[in-house]
Amino acid sequence: MTLSLLILGMAAALDGAPEAAPAQQEPATQVQQTPQQAARADADPYAAEVDAVEVVAGKPRGSVEGDIKPELTLNPAQIRAYGAGSISELMAFLEPQLRTSQSRGDGQPVMLVNGRRISGFQEIRDIPPEAIERFEILPEEVSLTYGYRADQRVVNIVLRRRFRALTTEAGVKVPTAGDRTSTDLQSTFFRVQGDNRWLFNGKVTHDTALLEDDRNIVRTPSGQPYDLTGNVTGMPQLDPLTGKPTRGVTPIDPNLTALVGAPVTVAPVPTSALGGRPTLADFATGAGTAASDDLTAWRSLAPRSTTASLTGAVTRPLGKSSMVTISGGFDDSSTLSYLGLPGLRGLPKDPDDPDVHVVVPAGSPFSPFSQNVELYRYADDYVSMTRKVDTQKATVSAAANGRIKDWRWSATGGYVYSTSDTTTGRGLDAAAFIAAVAAGDPAVNPFGNIPSNLLARVSPDTAKSTSNTANAEVVFVGNLLQAPAGGVSTTFKVGADTQTLDSRSVRRGTAVDRDISRTSGNLQGSLNVPIADRDKGVLPALGDLSINFNGQYEQLSDFGGLTTLGAGANWSPINPLSFLVSYTSEDGAPTPSQLNDPILSTPNVSIYDFRTGQSVLATRVEGGNPNLVSDSRQVMKLSVNIRPLPKDAKTNLQISANYTATRIDDSINSFPAITADIEQAFPDRIVRDANGRLISVDSRPVNYAKSEQEQIRWGFNLSRPFGKPRAGLPGFGGGPPGGGGRGPDGGRGPDGGPGGGPGAGGSGGGGGFRGGGGGFRGGGGGFRGGPRPGQGQFQVSLYHTWKLKDEVTIRDGLPVIDRLDGGSGAGPEHEVQLQVGVFKSGMGAFLNGSWRSGYRLNGATTQQDLFFSDQSTFSLNLFADLSSRPDLLRAHPWLRGSRVQLQAQNLFDTRQDVHDRLGLTPQAYQPDFRDPIGRTVRISFRKLIGPSRPVQPPGQRPPAVPTPPPAQQPAPSPR
Repeated sequence: MTLSLLILGMAAALDGAPEAAPAQQEPATQVQQTPQQAARADADPYAAEVDAVEVVAGKPRGSVEGDIKPELTLNPAQIRAYGAGSISELMAFLEPQLRTSQSRGDGQPVMLVNGRRISGFQEIRDIPPEAIERFEILPEEVSLTYGYRADQRVVNIVLRRRFRALTTEAGVKVPTAGDRTSTDLQSTFFRVQGDNRWLFNGKVTHDTALLEDDRNIVRTPSGQPYDLTGNVTGMPQLDPLTGKPTRGVTPIDPNLTALVGAPVTVAPVPTSALGGRPTLADFATGAGTAASDDLTAWRSLAPRSTTASLTGAVTRPLGKSSMVTISGGFDDSSTLSYLGLPGLRGLPKDPDDPDVHVVVPAGSPFSPFSQNVELYRYADDYVSMTRKVDTQKATVSAAANGRIKDWRWSATGGYVYSTSDTTTGRGLDAAAFIAAVAAGDPAVNPFGNIPSNLLARVSPDTAKSTSNTANAEVVFVGNLLQAPAGGVSTTFKVGADTQTLDSRSVRRGTAVDRDISRTSGNLQGSLNVPIADRDKGVLPALGDLSINFNGQYEQLSDFGGLTTLGAGANWSPINPLSFLVSYTSEDGAPTPSQLNDPILSTPNVSIYDFRTGQSVLATRVEGGNPNLVSDSRQVMKLSVNIRPLPKDAKTNLQISANYTATRIDDSINSFPAITADIEQAFPDRIVRDANGRLISVDSRPVNYAKSEQEQIRWGFNLSRPFGKPRAGLPGFGGGPPGGGGRGPDGGRGPDGGPGGGPGAGGSGGGGGFRGGGGGFRGGGGGFRGGPRPGQGQFQVSLYHTWKLKDEVTIRDGLPVIDRLDGGSGAGPEHEVQLQVGVFKSGMGAFLNGSWRSGYRLNGATTQQDLFFSDQSTFSLNLFADLSSRPDLLRAHPWLRGSRVQLQAQNLFDTRQDVHDRLGLTPQAYQPDFRDPIGRTVRISFRKLIGPSRPVQPPGQRPPAVPTPPPAQQPAPSPR
């Protein structure tokens, strides 16, 4: 809340500051406004802004370098159809289009603004979508042109030439099952004036905790029989040679056996024991069945969390052709989780020895038994079993871009500092209580209330990590020489970075300090050679053809030299069809986090044991693995894109397909489910007690010997305007629809939305980027046109991913594991993603759906196999831009620039069903464990405050201004 109020104040101060004049910018030509446009401009302050169409070297302003066309291009109308409130939210909606199978990291795309590198995602993530003129998604190979690896898609965002707004948004999200509330508040100030940009954002979110008893979680005893009142068991059987416990326990008491008529190894403590000495008959009542308290009231399914962030970015021109951006941000988050109740036990002198349990001696004044028994009992102190995590992160980055003659250069640098503190409670030390019970103290009833002075909270486990990262890169892009088919373009990059990660873990009182540092330097180059060009008449029978080569060498202080080599070809035999083929061989080192994250132990985690076919509460160990080695991967990709409909068609359709084959030697993987294959390959990662019960799992990352994957991903994007356009608005004549922008006479984009800026629209006849032609020539694939005024927008996308092969070899000499046939790490073979959006007159609906096929996970025997059902999930986003309702604005002027939104995630509240061959669901795979939140509903209100404009009196036209001379207008469309 404080950060949001701070940013509001800063934004208000900036909004009143005088505007800086952009360097070398031509004065904007004023254009006459019609009364209809003036009325609509009153509803939307950006409606009447007009920018000249700017085309450079046959490409619209802000296009990327090179000859590879975008796979998808969105204009302002299509962006509005998603109902996103920021660039980060828009990218979340576009996840199906941004997905890649080539990434070794988190798959985040390379981000560009106006075709240039940026200082970091924090520079743009909070920009309101209203400021976007064009949004382009390009294939991974384009990243080479900007000095990145070819394993990330590229997003190029072209901003409007002029924009200024202060946006504030508040929202509340709740699951329909109740018991959790999420609130968020953010405010953003963003301003663009030519090459000058300002961005400031503040955001606060808070989520309440969700406990297991808030959902249908069932816990059954599968290990030591702890209970709040308690259970007694016989003493463990001892090995006569070693004296250590073996499998099983002895009967509690022969007299109890005689009373019940069968040996009794466990019995719940009767309520009569709370106030005095119970009898054998009291224990005989429930003998043979352990009592089990419902621990779900003391365990979190989702933690309580609070996050706050503050970001800012400033961009300024440097001279005539250069610009610099400085950005920074600070993030602070805190979470609190509840891990259950502590069991009464004493800490051993040696941390490697097992805990000391409560033994009630035969001579105790509170025991009716003729021999010693063990007591398993919880203490009602959930505070001693909590985990708190505090994380802070500070980022400072800079980017500079410019030109030296025909060469474009960019320089980026940044520094990131982050720290994380984790405190995990270890429960209580009951040594004093255990000693008093063993001594037969008549004042200490082992079954009754426990004096507080006999229990002490154990020092918690702690883990702290501090990381520092600094990097710098310089990239040059230009033409080495001119070939008949075009310029032979090349990219050179030189970079260096340094990383340190210091961690300290304290587990069971033992401290472990681990420090790691890494410095690296890298050189990268790529070369693109045009072979054929139909427009230039060079081998026109081949169409357009170019080949590229790339290589990188990286020297790491801890892993030595790593190389990357790659090659590819881009071929378009005819205009609507293009092919892209590439091959990459690269070495990659594990990240410092994978190597050196602090060790964390989480107790009472529900884990399914494939050996026994049971779910148990065990300890999960997480952190870094210093023994990881670098991997080597080879990736081959073939993609095809086709636009089967003519450019002047109202319906825009783009179809794409990608085949990817990947082989990774020494692949780095997170630790999977404990199947028989995994336990055989990593026996030291699994700890069991004398009875074979699972005690703990070390889930730190590991290297597999080899993994191989093949997949096909295909889909289409379709867009079509609907409804009748409004008549009488200049700039939208009878020609075909243009690129969703405005004509030079002030025509605007769709229904209440701002039109595109330079390059986003066509001439008065509705032309596109070719000076009035029908559509966006540089757009490659995706949505070209937009609706005309008065029309709506309909768009749909469908993508199908089919895994053809997914095999791993965990260790040399072990059999190959087929993940598509139930092997460890199995997942869905098929996935389908559907998106449907409708937008008209400021009202919009966006549906996002996905379907994943079911699969099997093999157990130690066929009877222990688990079956995961297929799952369909849908989310719905409904929104209304109140600015598009003039009658509502006249009655409530304060609603100008407002939007209300209703979002429903997991619309039908579906969850994946997991069961064994008997149809039973293991405890660890209960639906509410896998998706505790379920269906959620979020309601938000967003207010955009733009530059104020005077409202013209009814019937009065705005002052006429000179019309631009014909020479300044784009050429008329030949269509």
